[in-house]
Amino acid sequence: MKQCGHYCYPSNLPSCCSCSDVRPVEDFYESYVDGVGFAKTAERGDHYCGVCNTKNYDKWVERVGRELKRKQDEDAAKLAEEMERMRVEEEDREKAQQLNEDEDQRVEYRNGDVYVGRLKDGKRHGYGRMDYGDNEMDMLSYEGMWKDGSHEGMGLKRWMDDMWYEGEWKAGMMHGKGICHQNEIDVMEGLFEEDEFCG
Repeated sequence: MKQCGHYCYPSNLPSCCSCSDVRPVEDFYESYVDGVGFAKTAERGDHYCGVCNTKNYDKWVERVGRELKRKQDEDAAKLAEEMERMRVEEEDREKAQQLNEDEDQRVEYRNGDVYVGRLKDGKRHGYGRMDYGDNEMDMLSYEGMWKDGSHEGMGLKRWMDDMWYEGEWKAGMMHGKGICHQNEIDVMEGLFEEDEFCG
């Protein structure tokens, strides 16, 4: 039951669809057409849930089913993409495992990353530099200490737009003393904890 005392399906509204609708009765409105787009209509209840307007029940159920199916497909695609990424990473690690650990090595990963430095069990470990390929995080490079494939110890990481962090790392996160340069105005220097600036 909503604050207005009525029952309604959408959980993100404090009041039901009808009580939340403050549009004037005599006007035409933009109303969502299931899966198609928007249409001009004088029917105030066209976009209401199937509880607030029972005429919309079949359309509502159809839309909910369609949205659930879309979400399931998206989740399945993300899972498949993540599984493929992990498979490729493991193959790259196994390939790097064959290299000599007693000297610097150059490893070219299939995602476009290039690492030059020390390895242990096929993972980046010790001093090394990674130049990143195209990525969603806009990372350019990291140079410094590694442990079991993650940034650990002192290092300098650069992103696009002249953003960089130089200082201590732990488990791949900014952790300890360091300086983070976001732009010419925003420069944070001091203590960091798990990627958060503490002052």
